[in-house]
Amino acid sequence: MSAQRSPAELVKIAPDGVQEAPLTAARPLLTRLIEQVREDGLITAFTVRGRRRAYVVAPDWYDKAKAALDAQG
Repeated sequence: MSAQRSPAELVKIAPDGVQEAPLTAARPLLTRLIEQVREDGLITAFTVRGRRRAYVVAPDWYDKAKAALDAQG
């Protein structure tokens, strides 16, 4: 019987610097993941079957990205 890994052990930093967390493991880590983006600017991507599905970013990062997209037209 293999030992189960904790949710924290499933979180990885991808080569592009984005932290990836499987959606199934994210619930018990959610507070920590939000604090990491708030305090350290560490973006987290929630993954499903290894594919990124949603991101946790700081509000100012989102606001800047939204403004840049709106300025494009």
